[in-house]
Amino acid sequence: MDRKLGKHTFLTTFFSCGQPNEKKDVAVVTTDTLQTNLEKKETEHLEKRKKIEQQDNADSLRLDKILQDAIKIANQNFGKEKFVGKYDVTTDSISVSVEINLDYYFTKENPHLIIRRNDPDAIYIDIYSKADSKFEKVVSHEQWKIEYMNDTIRDINGDGFNDFVINWYGSNGCCLKAFSNIYLLRPDKKTFSHNFEFINPTFSPREKIIRGVCYGHPGETEMYKYKWNGEKVDTLEYVYYDKNPKGVKTGKVVVSTGRTHGDKNKILKTLNSVPTEYRKIEGYDWFTGNGHE
Repeated sequence: MDRKLGKHTFLTTFFSCGQPNEKKDVAVVTTDTLQTNLEKKETEHLEKRKKIEQQDNADSLRLDKILQDAIKIANQNFGKEKFVGKYDVTTDSISVSVEINLDYYFTKENPHLIIRRNDPDAIYIDIYSKADSKFEKVVSHEQWKIEYMNDTIRDINGDGFNDFVINWYGSNGCCLKAFSNIYLLRPDKKTFSHNFEFINPTFSPREKIIRGVCYGHPGETEMYKYKWNGEKVDTLEYVYYDKNPKGVKTGKVVVSTGRTHGDKNKILKTLNSVPTEYRKIEGYDWFTGNGHE
């Protein structure tokens, strides 16, 4: 934008036949002044960016030092099957609460170490498996405190293993936005899958199914149905209200392979009402628009 401003000023400067030199000097002064201002703003921007990066680096080093100190405490209790430690530490006038927990959280065979660091802005959760002689990191998650709701340990995909679940609510946007991040425990009963993120989900481990409500205005968005497939998730269908060419709901419901305006959306069937399996999921009233004006 700044380059366009300077070019525009130069091109629109005109010269009268009576005072060519005077007009030319004015144009040069104007251009030089703009260039000086642009350089000053750029310098200020770079300085501000440098300070932010320096602060980010300082925060990262501070948090890493706190984590390493927590691991030292855990190592001192390595021989125990269960251990709990809680304390507060203050560095650079910033207070951080630390929790260290060692237990058989996910399986009866292998214990896991969970370290939580809670500072004024975010919550950091690191999970380690207990190997023969050391703790090995298997999960690392960061969540803004303003968004964080809770975290739980439960079987999400129906394979009989407990998984790690972080529940949070989006801080930006207009609509329903409850998220869950899932780390699946692998068959080795030590390590975890990559992070799966779902919006407004309802999990059915018995069916290995996830149903949920997409992001959108009440009464105007879709519902989805996914299925676990190992460390993948298959999309089964989307459900949404049918509309006529004028955008008015017809009273029928469409079941398709994609969202309403998807490029590869294929309609599977049209029904007279919403399938029963969706009516008890979290956020169903948002989908229908009932109670949300």
